[in-house]
Amino acid sequence: MAGPEPHERQRNRALLVGVTQYSSGRPLEVADDLGDIAAVRHNLDQLRQALHAGGVFDEDAIESLESPGLEKFESRLGHARDHTDGLLLVYFAGHGIVDTRTNSHGRLLLGLRDAKVEHGGPSFPGWVRWDDVLNRLCSGVRRPRRTVVILDCCYAGNAAGAWEELDEQDQERIALLLAVQKNQRIDAGDPATPTPYTAELVRFLTRGVGGSGGPVGLGALQEGLAARLGDRQTVGRKRWSPQACHKDTATVEILARPPEPGEGGTSPQGAKTGAAAEAATGARTVRETGIPTVPPPRRRRLILAALVTAVTAALATTLWWLLTGDPKGEGPAASCANHPPLELRVLTDPDLLPATRKAADGFVASQANTDEHHCRRTGVTVYSAGAAETVEAFRTQYGEWAHVGRAGFNPVGTVGPQPDVWIPASSAGARRAQDEAGNQSSVLTLDPDNKPLAYAPMVLLLPEQLAENAGARTGRTLAELMTAMKARNQQAEVRRPDPALTDAGLAAALGLYRTDAPRTVERGQRRQGRPAPTGRDLVCALARGNSAEERAADRRTAALVAEPTLAQYRSCVGETGVTRVAEYPDDVPALDPVFVHVRWNGARRDESDREAAVRRFHDWLTSDDGRKTFQGEALRSTPQSPLPSPPAGPPAGPGPLPRALTADEASDTLEKHRQATAASRVSFLLDSSGSMSRWWDGPNGAREILKQSLSRFGPDDTFGVWSVASAASDPPYRELLPFGTHGSWSRTADKSEQDKAADAGRKIDAATPQMNLEADIGGALRAALDRMPRGDEDDGHPQLVVLLTDDEDNDRLNASQQNDLLSFVRNRKVPVTMVSFDSGGCLKDRLDLRVAEASGGTCLDGRGDLAKGLDAEIAQVAQGRQ
Repeated sequence: MAGPEPHERQRNRALLVGVTQYSSGRPLEVADDLGDIAAVRHNLDQLRQALHAGGVFDEDAIESLESPGLEKFESRLGHARDHTDGLLLVYFAGHGIVDTRTNSHGRLLLGLRDAKVEHGGPSFPGWVRWDDVLNRLCSGVRRPRRTVVILDCCYAGNAAGAWEELDEQDQERIALLLAVQKNQRIDAGDPATPTPYTAELVRFLTRGVGGSGGPVGLGALQEGLAARLGDRQTVGRKRWSPQACHKDTATVEILARPPEPGEGGTSPQGAKTGAAAEAATGARTVRETGIPTVPPPRRRRLILAALVTAVTAALATTLWWLLTGDPKGEGPAASCANHPPLELRVLTDPDLLPATRKAADGFVASQANTDEHHCRRTGVTVYSAGAAETVEAFRTQYGEWAHVGRAGFNPVGTVGPQPDVWIPASSAGARRAQDEAGNQSSVLTLDPDNKPLAYAPMVLLLPEQLAENAGARTGRTLAELMTAMKARNQQAEVRRPDPALTDAGLAAALGLYRTDAPRTVERGQRRQGRPAPTGRDLVCALARGNSAEERAADRRTAALVAEPTLAQYRSCVGETGVTRVAEYPDDVPALDPVFVHVRWNGARRDESDREAAVRRFHDWLTSDDGRKTFQGEALRSTPQSPLPSPPAGPPAGPGPLPRALTADEASDTLEKHRQATAASRVSFLLDSSGSMSRWWDGPNGAREILKQSLSRFGPDDTFGVWSVASAASDPPYRELLPFGTHGSWSRTADKSEQDKAADAGRKIDAATPQMNLEADIGGALRAALDRMPRGDEDDGHPQLVVLLTDDEDNDRLNASQQNDLLSFVRNRKVPVTMVSFDSGGCLKDRLDLRVAEASGGTCLDGRGDLAKGLDAEIAQVAQGRQ
């Protein structure tokens, strides 16, 4: 058997996390069969023994955490990351769920000890977001050579989405083994044995993939797991299909080296193998008989090797004593391990995530972060969240952030954990957040630095064939540059990122609203598809188009993005053969990211240490070394400085930096965006067939959910409600509320508007299930979509169809009819929100999810809080109010 590769002599480590017990006996009130998992205890025991016996991980480098809370989990995960030079194995077994709320896109949540779901709001106390776990593994400067994450939980396949969003460097370093495909649940099996996936995992680690020992590589292990479990079914009766995410270079990563036949035994109970076992056997023989046996030649060589290793280690320890005077032989590494660094949480704008991570890594590795014992003082975890949601959380929802678990809006679920530092891409965001939160000294204090960390103008990143000559790419307004672009191609278009997610998207929206009416601008943006989250996502999506239509769109589309996007574009350029250059509109405000110290007053016992760590981080970021990090990511150090590391294309002198975005401009632009994207025409379809009777009444019943959604609308909004239940020969619906305006539920509205709203509420209350009728879901959807204006009748206002159903009648459509319906929905280009009272309505291959995806809409099902989920959907389209 081949010896270990040189890199395997580095320190390898394994962190095994298994949640066997939950503080709440039923952590998920929406699912009766989810509670404690006795089998997971066997997972931890047998996996630990298998890894130890496998020879890749030393026994003292395998840590087991049984049912940890959130703080302990995050602390040990950071410690494992920072103290591993070679291979880091992270294993999780427990409950997994997906977040189906607006903008969450089925993101995975892992249930720790205190996990539960509260019906009072879309909050998930005690759960950790998989995206946050992945962010933590990508942070830090002493990162492992490679990290392998194994997830044995329901919906494990949903972890793939966040991995696919990593940059190529992080994808090379991090590999995933996922117990099941996306949107599927799996059974924990017999409580007296490990869970099925981990049982097979242990089997391969202890016997080899072929059953005859030998190295167990990552790629072969995945193939073996897929083959062994492929004949089983998931809870949803789908073929069980374990998944993996990794680059090709990770397939040869060795996780265990079980002995081949004749090399000594191995077992999941942790029996010694190879030289260690034989050395132990020889020693026992001496103790028991007093006469050492004479082993065969091969055994003598193995025993001699073991003795040489032991003597070498003893000499090394003695030499350490002589040089350092450390009688315990601990040394700096052991001493630092006894005093783990304090972990700072840094929240930033999605566009700034790559730059902020690199800056954090530089600080962690710097002398400024090293104490007198040469130990690191501080670790840093960097994560991002939507700019508008972050500002709103700081402005008005700080109480819920400080007291996780309260009903209502939960910033932990939408933004992330409480940050110590916030780095918005614009100082305008910091000023807006202070409008209300700045005076709430009993809970939260925001302390922004007035001097920006860096600067970035907005640029029009456009195909070279549509660009002006180099001398005409600066000193002109956006409208002038767009006019010149259209002169070269009348079909040329300008796209921008989502204004609600990034400050760059917000600045771009402001610039475009100066060229045309906001509703006209947003209508054009909607024609081009859903807005991209970041500038890099936007330009790379254009560059990676495969179809002829997508390649043509890349050739005629410009992107209004922050200047650093031009450098990021290098990673995806060339796939469609389009070269992009930058033009600099002088009337679009620039970005100026700032450092904001976030103080949670009286909330932390280590407040003084945390204050000092934040100051050190700030001082390093504002030093020459810190500013060089941002310059390396194509951000400018001063408003007058030239473009750092210029890629091909931009002019040599882009001109003076435009002024920064102001707080008033940001607020005004967001309001215009909300009004321009307000839904003035929404069609509600209420399944009123007999099977809906069990979902009809009560606070989470269909009628109350519908009425709560209607309360979001104002006096100028247009909507209607249909009852969907009919006999075979009748129309598929009857009208409960005609299309039109139906007043306002607002207490500030005049009495006539309140009376109209009350009358609408009474009509909904009067609706009842039709016990002898069925729901023609396909017919009702077609009719609703046909009534939506199109062509010359379309006034540019967003349109939406909402269907509330229990899915009981979906099976009335055969496969051909379903495909015809999906084709019709896709061609109409009107978003459909599917609200399913069935807890599996939004699982993969279900009709509800397929309709939502085909239309560009959203799918909500009984696994989440339907009332809150639909309320959030309507809030985004109802006249810009939230």
